[in-house]
Amino acid sequence: MAYTDEQLGLAAQVRAALLSPPADARLPGWDALGATGFLGCLVSPVSGGLGLRFADTVPAFAETGRVALPGPLVETCVLGALLLPERFHAPLARGELRVSARIGDTVYAPDADAAGLLVVERPGGVLEALPPSSVRLTPRPGLDPARRLFSVSTERPGIPLGTRVAALPALRVATVAVAAQLVGLARHLCAVAGLPPDAADFAGSLVYEAAVVAGDHSSPEGEVVRAVSAAKAAAGEAAAEAAHTILRHGPRGHDLWVARVWSLGSAYGDTGLHRARLRAARLGNPELYRR
Repeated sequence: MAYTDEQLGLAAQVRAALLSPPADARLPGWDALGATGFLGCLVSPVSGGLGLRFADTVPAFAETGRVALPGPLVETCVLGALLLPERFHAPLARGELRVSARIGDTVYAPDADAAGLLVVERPGGVLEALPPSSVRLTPRPGLDPARRLFSVSTERPGIPLGTRVAALPALRVATVAVAAQLVGLARHLCAVAGLPPDAADFAGSLVYEAAVVAGDHSSPEGEVVRAVSAAKAAAGEAAAEAAHTILRHGPRGHDLWVARVWSLGSAYGDTGLHRARLRAARLGNPELYRR
């Protein structure tokens, strides 16, 4: 696997932006990140975005994982761009709109208190977008204090976004983006613990392959499921191994990164779920992975 100069250039821009002094204590790095255009990486240039292929963003997503960036980044950059109506794309690309979501394998909406729009799944698998004023958010306990979780309840109708089945391609792209963040987390923890990054690098190659396949809407579903689940499982395992080493033998002061490993490890399906989907896909049993 060899990244292009353009892909590495975007990652370098994101990394430099995240080194800037934070302007917002709740969401440090977001203003600087928005200035790079990355928040609109998947938004069409017509709406002010970068219009990139998803695979081109993988190294940059890994950089956001490396610093354990707080906030609903994947929900904004990926689900916002791929699920919301076009009228929301320009404010999303400008950094004026943040999105959280509680759909698919996501039990709670991450960082919903910092979002201007929530994507929720209704009974029956129907998706809607609602402003925070239309919902009731209830904080839920989590291991990661910088990635706050909320249950969402509402009786008001929202903006219809189609069905969960139709949203599966977007959910799979979001899953790979989270896997890229886990690779960044794993590399950071390996570096501070003095571990060889072999598992993280292997997971990184699977994540890039999955990004190519998931971003190609002509790929067979079984191939997409295999690639996405293999990437998420490998990234989660690499990050968890590094986190365990830090907890046992590593230097102190990295609790934020360890907590983010546990938090993202379960986001969009944990390792056990993705290993089960991987087995089901290889056995050709779609009923087990079309969920």
